[in-house]
Amino acid sequence: MVRTLAVVGLVALLVLSGVGPADRSEPTPIDACTTISDPGRYAVTADLRNVSAGQCIRIRASDVAIEGGGHLVEGTGAFGTAGIAVGAWGRSVSNVTIRNLTVSEWDDAVRLTEANRGALANVTATESRVGVRFYSASGNHLDGVRATDNAVHGLSLADDSDGNRAENVTATGNALFGVHFGADSSGNAIWNVTARRNEYGVVAVGADRNRVVGGSATGNRLAGVWLSTADGNLVADLRLENRFYGVFLADGATNNTLRRNRAEDTAVGFRLRNSDGNLLRGNLATGGRDGLLLIESDRNSVVENRVTGNRRGVSLLASSDNRFRANVVRDNRRNFVVARGSENNSVSTLRNYM
Repeated sequence: MVRTLAVVGLVALLVLSGVGPADRSEPTPIDACTTISDPGRYAVTADLRNVSAGQCIRIRASDVAIEGGGHLVEGTGAFGTAGIAVGAWGRSVSNVTIRNLTVSEWDDAVRLTEANRGALANVTATESRVGVRFYSASGNHLDGVRATDNAVHGLSLADDSDGNRAENVTATGNALFGVHFGADSSGNAIWNVTARRNEYGVVAVGADRNRVVGGSATGNRLAGVWLSTADGNLVADLRLENRFYGVFLADGATNNTLRRNRAEDTAVGFRLRNSDGNLLRGNLATGGRDGLLLIESDRNSVVENRVTGNRRGVSLLASSDNRFRANVVRDNRRNFVVARGSENNSVSTLRNYM
């Protein structure tokens, strides 16, 4: 009886700790390009260099975990190729995890297509056309992903890629967008992003209800953040220092929230063009040509911001029905500029300085 109880206790301990017989098996080694068609654990055991395959590691099964061991999967940069391809159109997969791998010189370094509820951790995607690309891939978790020196985008979520979560994302030196939300991708969130030396740091084009919270978008050639035809997005707690714009809203960007961002030494801290009904709250704009610049943008709420030390603090051009409340606008060469038929804008509380 004692022996029986001991066995039962051991089994219970294994179950509670998440350890079972399958966990003790050795992972299947990968030392060449391959197609994974069965669930299980796999480990890359060697660098794969100068690979000419269209797709090197193809994952066509759910419940797959790949440990990269810090190895490299390197292609030749050919158009249409992918270093790691998870899922395919019409062949969705789920619960695929990839860790500790560098993927370089492909069209898409890492491509997820209809791949859901998986994970990328400590993955570097570099010197490709796009570093990490999501096509209709939802509910995934990213942690420690680095997308650097790619010819178009660093990290791109498109084609209804929804509800993905990312932490500690680095997107640097990409020729166009560091982080890209597009093509109706919604409900995604990134915490602690570093977007540096891209054309645009973080971009949402035709993508709604996404969140970017914490980190920095600095040294980008045009803008730290650009929202275009994008609704209901949140941009918060970012440090912004870029050549032209800290945050740029354009082309019908509506109902977005910009909160507690710091735009310093940037030509225009926050620029809105053709963008209505947005909320700017608790932001800082200092050391630029324009702190806040609204062009043909109506019914925005500007609350509790600090706009100091700019050539022009707040400029309204053909912008009407905006509401300014409890802002600190002072020590600019000109604190407020109202022009081009801007009408019915209200400024309340004595914390605003005209």
